[in-house]
Amino acid sequence: MQQALFDLTWTQRIDTPVSDRSQFVIGTYGPLTTKTVKAYKTHYDIRFPPGDPNGFIDGLTGPRTLAKLDRHCVLFDLCDAKLAGKAVEVRNATGREHDSPTLPIIGTKGAMRLRSGGGIPGILSGLWFKKGLGTFEVSGPIFIAYQDKGSESGDLGFPSTDQQAGDAPGRFFQKFEGGEIRLEDGQTFVLLGDPPNDMDVSADSF
Repeated sequence: MQQALFDLTWTQRIDTPVSDRSQFVIGTYGPLTTKTVKAYKTHYDIRFPPGDPNGFIDGLTGPRTLAKLDRHCVLFDLCDAKLAGKAVEVRNATGREHDSPTLPIIGTKGAMRLRSGGGIPGILSGLWFKKGLGTFEVSGPIFIAYQDKGSESGDLGFPSTDQQAGDAPGRFFQKFEGGEIRLEDGQTFVLLGDPPNDMDVSADSF
């Protein structure tokens, strides 16, 4: 249970965040575990008694909390495997390394990894996966424009293709759920279309 909370980054979503795995002792249900569980249950409104909007939220793990954690672990494992596979593909093609931790994106069925080394210095990039959409790399000037627009939580949503060559030399484009970014002679242009679906709150989303 504690390993799941750590992998799902819930230790980083509490007051005084913890990102060092050694501070989160697996197997010891101490104050940090209690605090993290309470943050998790508060976010997902897991109260006792069940269904009572005025019920209380504590730092204990009951069947409903464990069942939701289990669904999140299944989705996390899927995201992690897809991103790891894409990371190997990108490394083999470009030398760019994306071996940073998989970060689940709360409210969606997706996750991402940022580049941690390798490849041409100065080329920033990241990998994004969303269940039902696919796994794609965003890099270079398009990556910077994507970050400036709020990344996956902005108007563009998740990437839906890799970067592709345009209709003339020096032109590239990449499609996203809510539009596309074009790179033409070193300049980027963001074209917004229909907004992506609202943050996913279905049972199997993060």
